[in-house]
Amino acid sequence: MAQEISNDRVSSSRGGGRQTIQLEEVNGTFELDSEEVHFETTVVNDVSVSGAGIELPVPLEVGSKVDLSFTAGDWKISVEGRVVWCNAIQVEGIDHTATDFFRMGIKFNPENNNENVMFFMASRAIVNPML
Repeated sequence: MAQEISNDRVSSSRGGGRQTIQLEEVNGTFELDSEEVHFETTVVNDVSVSGAGIELPVPLEVGSKVDLSFTAGDWKISVEGRVVWCNAIQVEGIDHTATDFFRMGIKFNPENNNENVMFFMASRAIVNPML
């Protein structure tokens, strides 16, 4: 079962402000690889130079190593990180049925600061400044 770190602890440990991503406005994809499992994910909730919040249809164990990639055309940037928290959420669909998803916090590897900054800057191109 996935563990949870309180939001207060996550908020106080962040290395920078988060930006909300609006994927409808970009021609690119986010992908996540974790221990030989590949996810094409379209839900990245927020991003900073130190981490990101994502949603997947299955939980990942806290501590799992992940690679998060953003691809647009023939340009791709990837960052390494670890899952620091995981919460189950339910999303109500158009047909009023609930679907389970899992929201996770990914902390980027601080030893790869250049890649982390590039990933954040690439993500800024798809940030909605009105949020």
